[in-house]
Amino acid sequence: MTPDQIFAAVAALLLQEGNPDFDRLRSGGYDDRYPVTVSACEYPPGPLEVEGKTVICGSVDVPENYEAPEGRRIGLQFIIFDAQTLSPAADPLVYLHGGPAGGTLQISEAVANRMFPKHRLTRDIITFDQRASKLSYGSVECTGSIADNALDLAKSEKANPEDTTVVYSLLADCVEEIRATGADLPAYNTENNARDVRALMSALGYPEYNIYGISYGTRLSLEVMRTIPEGVRSVTIDGVAGPDKPIFDEFLTPYVDVADKLVEQCAADPACAGAYPDLHATINAAFDRVGNDPIPAGRGAGPVGALELYTLAFGERNKWRTPHDITRFLPRIFSELAEGRSKTFDAVTAHLDDNPSLATALVQSSDLTEDDRALAIATLKMAAAMEDLSDGARDTLLQLQGDLLAPLSTLSIAEAFDRRMSEAVIHLPDPAASAPALLRDYALMRAGPVSRDALAKLVSDNFSGADEADLLSLVAAMSDADISRTWDIAAESLRPYRAMVAETLGMAIYQCQEAVPFNSMEGFDRLSAPYAERYPVFGIPAFRELIQGALSPCALFDPHPREGFHDRVRSDIPTLVLNGTLDVQTSMHWGADAAEGLTNSRNYIVPEAGHGTVAYQPCARDIAAAFVNDPTAELDVSCIADILPPFVLPDDPLPGE
Repeated sequence: MTPDQIFAAVAALLLQEGNPDFDRLRSGGYDDRYPVTVSACEYPPGPLEVEGKTVICGSVDVPENYEAPEGRRIGLQFIIFDAQTLSPAADPLVYLHGGPAGGTLQISEAVANRMFPKHRLTRDIITFDQRASKLSYGSVECTGSIADNALDLAKSEKANPEDTTVVYSLLADCVEEIRATGADLPAYNTENNARDVRALMSALGYPEYNIYGISYGTRLSLEVMRTIPEGVRSVTIDGVAGPDKPIFDEFLTPYVDVADKLVEQCAADPACAGAYPDLHATINAAFDRVGNDPIPAGRGAGPVGALELYTLAFGERNKWRTPHDITRFLPRIFSELAEGRSKTFDAVTAHLDDNPSLATALVQSSDLTEDDRALAIATLKMAAAMEDLSDGARDTLLQLQGDLLAPLSTLSIAEAFDRRMSEAVIHLPDPAASAPALLRDYALMRAGPVSRDALAKLVSDNFSGADEADLLSLVAAMSDADISRTWDIAAESLRPYRAMVAETLGMAIYQCQEAVPFNSMEGFDRLSAPYAERYPVFGIPAFRELIQGALSPCALFDPHPREGFHDRVRSDIPTLVLNGTLDVQTSMHWGADAAEGLTNSRNYIVPEAGHGTVAYQPCARDIAAAFVNDPTAELDVSCIADILPPFVLPDDPLPGE
């Protein structure tokens, strides 16, 4: 957090007037075809943001089917982060999230301030939940199916949010319910999604704009370039999944490429190659050893089996929220585990959150003199102190924000009703038996019209005695604002369960209608067989079962392939292609394939970066920002060569030593 950011945040909190840049949006936007409605942000945009001043949220109304613009409409929920400059560029950056249907508004703070802080210094940052995604999936929401399964969804979300068993079990009823509403499911596709991008930017007042897409967002970016390129100034695709890639068939390709890259990097380092001369064989030996004879828990550490090794080598290195210093230890970890020893594995896992890569590389570097090393250590300590001061400023701003809002946040009757109803649930004669009906009624009430009668009916249908009397008294005392607030509370309470369904359903709508039979179990089996021969760990049944589960909802949908959709996109729009060596979701080599059709493109592979390089490496963020500032200029990408730290040799000190 810079001093300028702190001053700007304090000023925004203390000044009462709204941002004049947003005035036109409050009046309906810039394009009558796609009206804008401004509303409160559903998710907190961050402690340095003030709604209506530094950010604004709302929805843009677009046709469900652009071939029938007078027909059914859908709302796209968006957020704009105002540029942190008094002289912004006219062309913003729009971030296109992955998935499909992954959503982005729930992580909008990270999008603006972690992924694109350099971009925001010169231009607005915009992102939105695409059609059928998270906050924009209301047009394909199955309210009844969610209500009928609310308790099971709640249990699943609490036990394991990643478990989709309950969601898959209700999808058939969900899809039928959506069809009964008149929704045009075939209209939820990448081509219309691309048209949404142009409609959104027109509605928000940006005739020219830049695109950054990640994962499915790269496929969407390419579709914008092909279908409706007007106004697109530049495109950055990061973690590329082009339309010509059958990603389910090629599910294991990124994993194999990550393993191969580690072998290649070690072989290119004379010291690593000398210490670990056949790393490929060593990797297989390590997985075989701990897979058949796991190291039990003890020695002050947990067990080490094939799952734990796989998680460290592939999963932990691909987490953008918590990047870890792992790669340089892996050759030694594999070498030791192949012999049944876990010293390095234990040390690394015990210190995952230390993230000491830069400090360790500087302090241990043989290229430094003692004076240089002392200066490096002092500089790192100064950087740590500055980070502490930044955290303190952040906390102070949060306190200031809370103090300013405190007069507006006294406990309302709606909050009192919510608390009293929570207490009343405990008094039900048989809470376990009564909970499903109560949750169902609560979910259905939330989806229906806001009314005092509906709230009173919820109470009378589910409670009795003193609990019913108290709750009905609160309902009678509510103002219209309190009644509306009760619906807001219900929406907040049910949001996690709706999101669980939305993400799985949205993914199925896109993949099953436009990617099948382009993807198939036969294709997965054909492509994965040679991978399993090279790395037997990738032949375990769990991978195949994962793909079977992902394709299973496709029996509920009719395929709607579009001619030419899976062809490689061809365009001369300036394009930056970024790929990460740790990316296990999209192959680091798929970017080069996409670039073959892009005559004005540059393609780079960034070490120590996972899915979406700008979230991992400052180098990638700087390159991406420089490219958007001038898409035709020569780029300085020399920082890429400096990212990979030296590998840890058998006698080198370990974390904690």
